[in-house]
Amino acid sequence: MQFDEALKYLGDFGRYQKVVYFTLCLLAIPCAWHSLGNTFLSASPDHHCSLYDGYTYNTSQEALMSCAVPRKDDGSWDSCRRYNVSIGPGGVECSPDEPREIIPCDMGWVFDSTFYDKTAVTEFNLVCENDAQRQLSKSLVLAGKMVGSMVCGQLADFAGRKKAFTLALLIMVGVGTGASFVHTFTLFCVMQFFLGVSASGTFVVAIVIATEMVGKSQRATAGIVIEYFYSIGYMSMALIAWRLRDWHTIELAISIPPVIFLAYYFIVPESPRWLLSKGKTAEAEKIVRKAATVNKVKIPESVFKDEPLETKDEEQVKTSVDRTYTFFDLLRYPNLRKKAIIIYFIWLSNNLVYYGLSFFSEDLGNDPYFSFFLAGAVEVPAYIVCQLLLGRIGRKWLICVFMTIGGVSLLCAMAIPTDMTTVTLVIAMIGKLCISGSYAIVYLYAIELFPTPVRNVGVGMGSFVSRIGSIASPYVLYLGDVTFFQLPFLVFGSFALLAGVSTLLLPDTLGAKLPQTMEEGEAFGKNMTFREMFKLPNCRRVPDHEDGENQQEKADVLEMSAAYCNVGVQTED
Repeated sequence: MQFDEALKYLGDFGRYQKVVYFTLCLLAIPCAWHSLGNTFLSASPDHHCSLYDGYTYNTSQEALMSCAVPRKDDGSWDSCRRYNVSIGPGGVECSPDEPREIIPCDMGWVFDSTFYDKTAVTEFNLVCENDAQRQLSKSLVLAGKMVGSMVCGQLADFAGRKKAFTLALLIMVGVGTGASFVHTFTLFCVMQFFLGVSASGTFVVAIVIATEMVGKSQRATAGIVIEYFYSIGYMSMALIAWRLRDWHTIELAISIPPVIFLAYYFIVPESPRWLLSKGKTAEAEKIVRKAATVNKVKIPESVFKDEPLETKDEEQVKTSVDRTYTFFDLLRYPNLRKKAIIIYFIWLSNNLVYYGLSFFSEDLGNDPYFSFFLAGAVEVPAYIVCQLLLGRIGRKWLICVFMTIGGVSLLCAMAIPTDMTTVTLVIAMIGKLCISGSYAIVYLYAIELFPTPVRNVGVGMGSFVSRIGSIASPYVLYLGDVTFFQLPFLVFGSFALLAGVSTLLLPDTLGAKLPQTMEEGEAFGKNMTFREMFKLPNCRRVPDHEDGENQQEKADVLEMSAAYCNVGVQTED
């Protein structure tokens, strides 16, 4: 039995597949909560040294502050130092010209409660010399996502998709609930790591099942639509944090609802493709027959019978089994190696800028909740643009334009004075919109660039390398805190711009036959001329075969071209 044969009757995106697909899309919402929630869990409110026992944050007492707290070069009150003077509830009088020793905060800190009641920063005093620990908790979430994508991906291939995402959901619920009750920074960090594992594991496995259930013509759409649900989770995270304002309560609020999704183990079917790959034909047949009933179609019995392989196919299968390719095989081919390095750099830059701007939204604008909500909202038009243009101008040019415009806008933000917060926020959100668009495409682009023998290992390594960028992003923000405010814009803008320009060195995959062998992968895009680098792709690039034995290949490429170009498929019988 071949699932692709069954899809010819079920339809590429029939009613049954739509129900399963949109059911799985809902999992993206809690995944977004736990991937980005640390922005509020570890938010750092305005603060300065505590001046005496029982002192609360108050910068309106000009005389007291002038006596007790020095000013920084930009005129704001120092957050980490105070004057060595004795101050009590009754206040103190001092002469502005009187020399006073400046010392670190020796009585702790007081925090502004305008936006946050309690965060991990206020509870564990993760400020001043401890500020790097705050960024550590963010990086551990992203390190967990790196581990989760690898571990759950392997588990999904070995034990099944349903078991993998159910385990990830159990970790999300159990660890998230437990994390809301911890009161030590070490445990907080450990919990954040495992929440990253669960968020990535759940999302990766869910999108695999979702895309494996649809046909070729809808895979690109399936890869984009699920991102809308991720944006819903992104925006709703801001609303949850705004309403609750205490990190313990926020963590509990985003960890309990995923309990509902544990019922998916009994509702969502296992991937028929995985079942067939494991020889579980009877189980796959049962799912296909149920889908046929829901879609109100009839599938011929011949589809469920195993066709004997021709001698040529047997030799190809035997060769495929005997020869296992590794990442080092990919590196042995110069053109494949070049394409891998470029797409990995683009992927890393996407992760660096995407997560950097997501976390940076806390410091942009006048209201951190609104800034974060806006950062999620701008992703929606980016995905709409992707859906409209992905099949018309190609992956290469969309990524190039998105990242170039995003990089330039972020570099321009450096010239905006720090007191013009609204203008800075608008320009930063333009950058966020652009990077979100390219982020949604880069995974698909990488899949199409690598030849079949190394496609999984090539994409897997790309995903691994890209996580280095996301893990580094909080520390770029930390360097901005200790150097100058515009540094994140400089770093993010430079990486985005360089990645956008480097995209021109890659061939576009729009309408092209996916390379099936290492030789085809090496030949694809090799020796491009300067003119070809800037040439728009041919939407219906189909090999010209006259002989009948290549009609199936022609039909397959036509179908692929139709999927990319949003045109109808016409094949010859």
